[in-house]
Amino acid sequence: MTSLLPPITMPQLSGGRERAASLLAPIRARLRGASVRIDCRDLVAGTSSFADELVSIVLVQGGADLLVIEHAGNDFATFIRDASIDHGVSECVRFS
Repeated sequence: MTSLLPPITMPQLSGGRERAASLLAPIRARLRGASVRIDCRDLVAGTSSFADELVSIVLVQGGADLLVIEHAGNDFATFIRDASIDHGVSECVRFS
């Protein structure tokens, strides 16, 4: 059974792998089999490295069933989409 974790709110400026790891640290041990929601409504600028690390930690390393990206702008959504394709997990990403 998939567990639904509380949504994670993206900060306005989200860049770098370390920042992604820090944002996800509180839920990292609970990712396996979970559905993870990322709320991007406050995001002003996000980088491709941040998106790549987010996808890697949640889906590849963490084993979550689903990554839902909410309210993402076109640029950040493209970074997430590209990262999910690169990691072979695009079927596990949804946008709303």
